[in-house]
Amino acid sequence: MIKALKLFILICFFLQSLAVSAGKITLKNGDIIHGELQAIQKDNIVWSSNIFGDITLPKNQVTQLTSSTVLPINTNSHEQATTTTNCSFELKNELEDQMSVLCDTGEQKGLALKDVVTIKARPAPPPFKGDVKFGYNQKSGNTDSEERDVAISAQWIQQQFRHELGLAAESDSSEGNVTDEKYTADYQLNYDFDDHWFTYGQVKYEKNRFSAIEEQYQVGTGIGHKLILDNELHINAQLGTTYLSTKRPSSDSDNGSNDKDIAGRWTLKLDWPIPNSNITAFHHHELLWIADAIDDNQLESSTGIKIPLFGGIFSELRYDFDHVSEPASEQQHADHEWVISVGYKW
Repeated sequence: MIKALKLFILICFFLQSLAVSAGKITLKNGDIIHGELQAIQKDNIVWSSNIFGDITLPKNQVTQLTSSTVLPINTNSHEQATTTTNCSFELKNELEDQMSVLCDTGEQKGLALKDVVTIKARPAPPPFKGDVKFGYNQKSGNTDSEERDVAISAQWIQQQFRHELGLAAESDSSEGNVTDEKYTADYQLNYDFDDHWFTYGQVKYEKNRFSAIEEQYQVGTGIGHKLILDNELHINAQLGTTYLSTKRPSSDSDNGSNDKDIAGRWTLKLDWPIPNSNITAFHHHELLWIADAIDDNQLESSTGIKIPLFGGIFSELRYDFDHVSEPASEQQHADHEWVISVGYKW
């Protein structure tokens, strides 16, 4: 019984070693490194060694490689770029240009290593995600003041449709008097043509009786483009038109003003997970400009960093900047605010 158990353990170790060493790469100096392919970059190969971990090797130093790793690739052979998924790799002889790539569409032969680049596999986005953020600041002494804000955002996906919802409320008081009160509700429906291009329809409501714009409704549509760069920078750019119904404070006239306009809309969202850290830097802004008065515009932007704490809890430090080119009487063009908040994402 003991001998049989030892034999079983030896067989397990042997099979494990075969699995771990399924691939190997040979360099021009004769070194052979067992492991598996992680990525083929423009000038380098990232190889996971059984002993050394992930290492980066120049392409021009590789003569042979065999790997069962399945990756999507871009090839640029014969001046025609193509993208193929689910590929494994074998380079028999780099000098004879005999790289063989076995993909779900069949085998590709005669490829040069310099013309092959793998695409980083990205997990599919979750069908539902979102976060809620809370901010609070209290000051007492010569001046008693309170600042409170809460924001909720959510996104859910139904096949090619992406729903995005945002709700926010902010209230500031000083010496018992309300000095700022703002409410925002925003819903956007996106239709994804592919991984990058989409169209959208959007409705938004904003109320702030202490601002240059007391109340505003938006209804618009447009086109967008989303992209993830090699450095993990997420870009979401949108361009469209929107109908605006804007109520300005009563200080402008006896009853205030209520304007109806068509405006252009430009939105940019940048999210960048900083390498070698858990911190995400971000910048989001929305610019509106009136079609028949290009100098009449308004900008809302938010720039900052998000730091995970534990579980789904995170902290956020951001700088908010709102600008209106034509403020109401006795109102400033811009509002500036530094905000520290704590949130939870799911």
